[in-house]
Amino acid sequence: MTTLQLALVLVASIWAAVNTLIAGYRAVNGTRDRILTGRTDEGTPLTLEHRELMYRNDWLPLKLGLGLVSLAFAGFLAFLPELTPEPGVLRIICYVAAALPFFSFVGFVGLGLGDRRFILRTLERARRDAKTERSKAREHYVGKEGVEHES
Repeated sequence: MTTLQLALVLVASIWAAVNTLIAGYRAVNGTRDRILTGRTDEGTPLTLEHRELMYRNDWLPLKLGLGLVSLAFAGFLAFLPELTPEPGVLRIICYVAAALPFFSFVGFVGLGLGDRRFILRTLERARRDAKTERSKAREHYVGKEGVEHES
């Protein structure tokens, strides 16, 4: 490959990486916010089961996938200079360019662990609140003697 071709590949790669990561950040943060608030973007309440499902099937795989995509982009950009006989300045440029997706990977992993802890605490609190609400509802319909009252 010529230096011009490698430069074009580099620019296209950076553009693709940035667009993918920005879209990914929006998606993963939106999913996290819906799990934490218990509401859709339109304000419709979500059940606890739905929130837990969103955590396991949406947020967690998306967070892990974006972290791996970031790491793959960083690896690709770091390897790009090896495709030319004289990498010279291109190697420095590629290593600097690889820093963005690499630090995105670090952010996805590091901040993801904090988000995960917060999500799990929030879901546990919602489980306790739901259990308390069921107990209160049962007490309302069943008296101390264990006899169900008319509603």
